[in-house]
Amino acid sequence: MSNGSAQRSSLRHLATRDPVVMVVDDQESNVRLVGTVLTQAGFEVVPAMSGEQALKRASAAPPDLVLLDMLMPGMNGIDIMTALRERPETAHLPAIFLTAAHEREHLVRAFEAGAVDYVTKPFVAEELLARVRTHLELKLARDHLKRIAREREELAAMVAHDLKNPLTGIHFSAQLLLREEDGTRPADLARVILESTESALAFIARYLERRAEGELVRALDTERVRPAAAIEQAVGRFALQAQGKTIRLDADLAPVPDVLADPGALAQMLDNLLSNAIKFSAPGGEVTVALGEGAPGRVRIMVLDRGPGVSEHDRKRLFQRYVRLGARPTGGESSTGLGLALAKQDVERMHGELWYEDRPGGGAVFAFDLPMAPPEA
Repeated sequence: MSNGSAQRSSLRHLATRDPVVMVVDDQESNVRLVGTVLTQAGFEVVPAMSGEQALKRASAAPPDLVLLDMLMPGMNGIDIMTALRERPETAHLPAIFLTAAHEREHLVRAFEAGAVDYVTKPFVAEELLARVRTHLELKLARDHLKRIAREREELAAMVAHDLKNPLTGIHFSAQLLLREEDGTRPADLARVILESTESALAFIARYLERRAEGELVRALDTERVRPAAAIEQAVGRFALQAQGKTIRLDADLAPVPDVLADPGALAQMLDNLLSNAIKFSAPGGEVTVALGEGAPGRVRIMVLDRGPGVSEHDRKRLFQRYVRLGARPTGGESSTGLGLALAKQDVERMHGELWYEDRPGGGAVFAFDLPMAPPEA
């Protein structure tokens, strides 16, 4: 493999696509010449014939690097560079100036505006490509490191959140065991502790297995699942928590076909939705999990409560990470703002859909559809 091909492959690996270079020049012949050199080297080229056009296209789809002519009518290269730095989506784009020899006195201003390099016109193609590749490698490597850091942060948050529900079940059951006057059967509490422990251990096993295989913790494998059984198990896991707040927890299960789902992810989704419903329901309220047919070829699961519902303002942020809504848990429970975001992420990875509706008569409905499994042979 030639050096140019190796560099091209390295850049494509970092970007997971062909790197994009925006070429800004008011002379069409210059844009065509530079564009041809870059295209032949394996870059995707976005042309812009003016500063206004460059800013509009960069804001709509930020490139990986900008090649700017120094002097142009209207907005010159320094004006464009300054404007790019003022916009969050383009603030960190590397920019290389193309400058004629007699324009070099402007370079100090160009570097002050944020330029990373310059190439003198008329340029040598090999020099231009070398400088473009160098600054693309630096930019894409920074992006790659930021992406890894963000994924690790999200991974840590997901692990902590997904272990929270089974640990809460264990903690609550242990509290009840210490209150002999509650009259709860020790066998029921032992069952909750056992199921919560099994759930936590199964999650850790899946996590370690997928990490060993280089996959994300929430990589999903779909299989045929009986939704009624998954719901009954989830209701059983939360029965004591609901009882602790004198909330009636019911399941309304219509006969439906099996679904295609990841069993662990489906259980986690139900846990997240039930946990939220119980948290935001007042003592003496009710929570129902309903099962029925949804859109054609889909099964629908709904978690209904009589809590405060979701305000119009909060609906716009409902499934975003770390967003705490205006309503507060009625029993002082903690809320991370992650449960709904993770539930939506999981259902979409299972080719389903999750949404919110107001419940007639007051309260909230969180519903999701999953694809039906094909008939068994």
